[in-house]
Amino acid sequence: MTCAPEQVERVLSNLLSNALRHTPSDGSVAVVLAPDTDEVRVSVEDTGEGITAEAASRMFDRFWRADGARTSGEAGAGLGLAIARGLVEAHGGQIWAEPREGGGARVSFTLPSVPV
Repeated sequence: MTCAPEQVERVLSNLLSNALRHTPSDGSVAVVLAPDTDEVRVSVEDTGEGITAEAASRMFDRFWRADGARTSGEAGAGLGLAIARGLVEAHGGQIWAEPREGGGARVSFTLPSVPV
């Protein structure tokens, strides 16, 4: 399988913009890479208000928007994370979200390792 860098860039851009939107100005956002033999895991971690278990399980559904913790009054169609999921899965990977220990959220995705 080949990788389409512009699509992976779109996924990462979407995750970063979401993390920045939900993190206070004195917080932080980090990108963490974890290479493995068969795949690479990319995580975007923030120190924002965090996510609920329901949000973590539904945030990649088309048109779904959280009512509480991760909304900041900004309008959006609720498609960005659904598109990200589609792009990651088209590359043979997985994407998921979880609360971060100590507060905030972590959204991670994997992509198969491609031999160079």
